[in-house]
Amino acid sequence: PDTLARAVAASAADGEVMLLCVGGSGAMRTGLNLVLNFRAMGLYHMLVLALERDVCTSLWDALPSLACVWWPRRLEAPRPASLYNTMFNKVALAFFEARKVLLERLVVKHRLNVLHLDADTIWFANPYPVLKTVYRDHAIVVQADNPFANAGILYVQNVAPGDSAAWVLEELNRRIDRFTYRPESVKELPSSGWSTPPHFANADEQANLNDIIASSLNGAPTFAAGVEFYEARFKKDKGSQEAAKRMQDGRWTRKQQQGDVAPARQRLVSVKPDHSLDKVVHLCKMDSWGAVSAAPLRVPGNASAPAASLLLAPEWLFSHFPYGIFFPAYRVCHAASWGWASLSPLEQRLCMPGFRVPTVMVHMAGLRNGQWGRRGVMRAFGVWHEEADKVAPETWVSPRTKRLLVAGPDMLRAGLASMSDFDAFAARLLLLGLLLGRRVVMPPLPKDARWAERAIEPRHLRAIEVGCGPDKQRVWLPMPHFKEPWCSGVDFLYEIDYRAVAPSIPPSDVSHIAAASLRVAPESAAGALITMSDGATPPASRVLVLNAAGGGGGGGSPLGWLPIDDWKRNEWKGPFARRVRPALEAAGLENLRIVRDCMHSLATSRD
Repeated sequence: PDTLARAVAASAADGEVMLLCVGGSGAMRTGLNLVLNFRAMGLYHMLVLALERDVCTSLWDALPSLACVWWPRRLEAPRPASLYNTMFNKVALAFFEARKVLLERLVVKHRLNVLHLDADTIWFANPYPVLKTVYRDHAIVVQADNPFANAGILYVQNVAPGDSAAWVLEELNRRIDRFTYRPESVKELPSSGWSTPPHFANADEQANLNDIIASSLNGAPTFAAGVEFYEARFKKDKGSQEAAKRMQDGRWTRKQQQGDVAPARQRLVSVKPDHSLDKVVHLCKMDSWGAVSAAPLRVPGNASAPAASLLLAPEWLFSHFPYGIFFPAYRVCHAASWGWASLSPLEQRLCMPGFRVPTVMVHMAGLRNGQWGRRGVMRAFGVWHEEADKVAPETWVSPRTKRLLVAGPDMLRAGLASMSDFDAFAARLLLLGLLLGRRVVMPPLPKDARWAERAIEPRHLRAIEVGCGPDKQRVWLPMPHFKEPWCSGVDFLYEIDYRAVAPSIPPSDVSHIAAASLRVAPESAAGALITMSDGATPPASRVLVLNAAGGGGGGGSPLGWLPIDDWKRNEWKGPFARRVRPALEAAGLENLRIVRDCMHSLATSRD
């Protein structure tokens, strides 16, 4: 209690606090970027919750003024061997449990308004003007999801102990605690008396939150959709005949999933837009602002408890990614009609005309390529703060230098017929940069190629269209992976961001050479692995620009002389790969597994 009181004193401002929970190195990096994102908006009232002290220590190394607390007991607490407790990551379960307990304490005990955050979010604008005007009458503003809400993004305001909004938070923690630590109690539910150990006992925060919303709307407790349906579903997967019988019964499954949800949805009320507040809702696509639904909350069985309202936030406020309204709204932001030539470089880079935004926030939970891939998307959008990479620097690969390797504008004029061709080019460019000790400037995709057009579709998402005005381009996204860094863990700079700093670099610090004038040194040669064709050392200037003049072999690619086939087996065993590894180690680079995985993903690309 004393620790929390001190943390509140260090983080809260004017009765407001933002709560962010972070776990491993990937979440630390995106989490710190979120902190820096809000600080750039003038919002400093952030409290970070971790499960281990090392997380706070790493964050403090990068940002000493950050308020951070850790709660190891939640990680150390013994959990019964339910299917839920054993099938999913122990750290993640403790993380989800801890943040909802802390949310309740901050709101109910400390009487704070709390913006509850996920690290995998991009905030394009300060949400408080909207929350404090347009939706000031709603105690809980939560991201909409199926069937009602997403438990990761919500704002809680003006809650009093004993009212219906407080009951929602308290009941959520009661249910999480019940099914986490007493999984056998699932047998007490109306449709789960058949279950035998090990029970699944779903303690998921989002599933239980949605059951609680249905309970409040219907005026009677339900566990059907969030707990009982999943009891049968997961028990069936473990061979339970009783569970299989129920999952094969369409009437039973519909009753669990919709029996209480459907009537609850009918009790939602419509909230129409108040267009006198149009200046607050500062969107590119103003017709995104339409009616939304709210849940009039009551405590089941307690008519005397004060009512409250839970708003299912519109997508223009809390959006999903990559599907939903974000990309349609983003395309409106890109329209030439905004007159980009007259707008500032920052507005052009972010594609925010007059600092209008496609959505206030976009939640990347639907992007199934982990924190590394999400970092790549943030970098492409121009909302990544390089200071965030100071957290856990040992977990990625970077020359950590101001020396740059730039692919000139003629390097991509021929020989690229597909995304896999671009991936092969990117593999060679990234590898060359690492071998030369330079940070690569990745060129954009060709403007008129049909395969590049397909690459920006949400279902592919191998590229994103960024920048407006003269710098508009499609930037490459590395091959994704749901967990491992792959090429997202290899440092590079986008050409659009290089353009912003290029005018400040003196011409004397820039050298131009033909890509074909470089070569792999003979095995018998001592020294660097990459030299000029005459054996000389490449120019040492800050910026080295590669041009396509002179060809280069390898099917017409200016970098075709640099072999990548050795990594098709994802090993360091080929003749060239065996030479590359010690060269990178000698340069002081670590985590060469990331380099190997990156080269393998690109060398075998079929996109």
